[in-house]
Amino acid sequence: MRIVLILVAVLAFLLALWGPPLVVARKFWLRENPWAFRNLRFVLPAQLVAAVVLAFAAEFSGLKNPAAIMAATTLLVGALGAGLLALLAMWGARR
Repeated sequence: MRIVLILVAVLAFLLALWGPPLVVARKFWLRENPWAFRNLRFVLPAQLVAAVVLAFAAEFSGLKNPAAIMAATTLLVGALGAGLLALLAMWGARR
């Protein structure tokens, strides 16, 4: 049962982190602009590294509620990654 809870937590983390960039990439793809998918290979690992580093920083900084800070940074990194992906897709389409 414990493994199922861990898997659900990891799935929720990845969905919150990678969901917005994937939605943006799909939106550009439906507009016949495949540039967003080319940039996913850079944006997704960078998001994962940034979220993990910020989560460890929140844990070891001695704050009162590190779980809330970890959740907020995950959502923030997901939104920033979606914005970066949109900018990269628009820039790539203009080239």
